[in-house]
Amino acid sequence: MNLRRAGLAVACIGLAGPALREADAQTMRAFSATRPARGERMLRATLDFGAGRVVVQPGLSGELYRLSLRYDAERTAPLQDYDPRTGILHLGLKSVGRGGMRVTSRAQLDQTARVEFSPDIPLSLTANFGAADAIIDLGGTTLNDLAIRIGATRSSLAFSRPTQGECRRATFTVGASELDARQLANAGCVELRVEGGMGRVALGFEGAWRRDAAVIVELAMGTLTLRLPRGTGLRITAERFLTSLDADGLTREGKVWSTAGFAASKRKLTVELRTSMAGVNVEWIET
Repeated sequence: MNLRRAGLAVACIGLAGPALREADAQTMRAFSATRPARGERMLRATLDFGAGRVVVQPGLSGELYRLSLRYDAERTAPLQDYDPRTGILHLGLKSVGRGGMRVTSRAQLDQTARVEFSPDIPLSLTANFGAADAIIDLGGTTLNDLAIRIGATRSSLAFSRPTQGECRRATFTVGASELDARQLANAGCVELRVEGGMGRVALGFEGAWRRDAAVIVELAMGTLTLRLPRGTGLRITAERFLTSLDADGLTREGKVWSTAGFAASKRKLTVELRTSMAGVNVEWIET
């Protein structure tokens, strides 16, 4: 290509850019929905949001859920399906037209969602985020179970207030992504599981401890950071290879690292590493 043709090509790209952005903007639509609470005893919710930015938080006591979307209508459509007989709810976006679930346009990255759940009705939540950046705060909800799946993105989870339920399990499945979970003590979950590929996961146990907790990690490769209040009893067991462990105050015996006086600690966390890990970092925080 000679210089004249190259200049024409650059000019054409420059002219096409605004046109493409305008075309993407023309496909964006807004959608909102809400449903009042009517004495439900349980809500089993699945949230699917493949690309963009999503916020999940507690809502009003009188509302079962509330959904607000801004979405690319050329490739996606709102998803709202609730069965009052079973308490099963499906929210988010589904793919339509070309592109499938892949991120094929800039407009998809501009999609936004805000989802709110009743703080009073027991909630089992499964959230699937492909390339979506998620900000989740479930503090104050009545949480039974939680499963979060993220692909190639950066997401945060918090429990800004103690939950009202008896959380049995929280599962975090990560790809080549980052998850920063904070104030997990407020969730009061009996067991936390971390699984997936090459993710970077940080688990912070700030908040009000109601019970001892257990973490099971099955990452193929990745790093795990634990943030714990100073004085917490910690025991880490590595079934396989552990590249590095960066932690003060732990002593090693075989494949087990633990703090002094673990059995007598008022609050205890046990961590079981079931696959190879690139590294584990422990950060002690003041409360």
